[in-house]
Amino acid sequence: MVGWIILGVFGFIILLLVLLFTVHAYINIDLKDELALTVRVLGIPIKILPKKPKKYNIKKYTLKKIRKRDAKAAKKALKKRAAAKKKAAEKAKKKAEKKAELAKLTKAEKKALKKAKKAKRPKMTELIPLVTRIVGLFFSRFFGKIHIKVARFNIRVGGGDAMAVAMTYGVVYQSVGYLMKLLEKICHVDGLKKAEISVVPDYTLAGIVFDCDLTFRVSLGNLVGALLKAGFAFLKGYIKIKPDPDHPETAVPVPDIPHAPKIPLPVIPSPPSPPKAIGSEKPPDAPLPPVM
Repeated sequence: MVGWIILGVFGFIILLLVLLFTVHAYINIDLKDELALTVRVLGIPIKILPKKPKKYNIKKYTLKKIRKRDAKAAKKALKKRAAAKKKAAEKAKKKAEKKAELAKLTKAEKKALKKAKKAKRPKMTELIPLVTRIVGLFFSRFFGKIHIKVARFNIRVGGGDAMAVAMTYGVVYQSVGYLMKLLEKICHVDGLKKAEISVVPDYTLAGIVFDCDLTFRVSLGNLVGALLKAGFAFLKGYIKIKPDPDHPETAVPVPDIPHAPKIPLPVIPSPPSPPKAIGSEKPPDAPLPPVM
């Protein structure tokens, strides 16, 4: 009997690992009139946005039930205030005790205590490079496995006047070009040649309007693997840079951790000139009459 239980647990763990490293999650972002966010796992769609409108049951809003809910809420608020007051009193008491203990110390002892506390934490000049390398390691491993399907990516650029629209249009056009080239470098972009991508000026708008349909395919196994690898690398680097309180000078510099390579920015052609607003054209200069 015990053998069958152990075999069943072992089989369940293997099945869970197989599902974890083979199942993909599809995240669809559809932005048109409003943002729609849907996650699909094993063919089961989970709609996250927009949220469904809350349904109200009229039977729950009788006078008796309303008074009962108000009394319960008042009792809960009173209990919460009492707990907060007790916590503040305990905090003030601990602070006063700590202040009294520090008052008994000499100036040299206070300086030594402050130095000992500081020696327990790694320096920010060593911690920031470690965090930067860990983030680069995570993104280089995780984003290299993501598949992005672009079905629609349209932007209409508006503004206050024709000059502002033209300047904003140029910036947005270049940014979209850089974004698409960068995604092709770090991810797997599908359907980009057939996708509907456009950036057009619209002098009737007061701002920028997005219309996009993107689908991200993410492997749960790749996500877990990237998190585990980044976590172990962070722990290893943190242990090396964490100083010893007895020997603070023995801290080891941050080791070199592979991270995302630097990607040169692609050359994007200049955007086409936007059409001029109606009425902004200057009439041609009339020829001067001949001098008699």
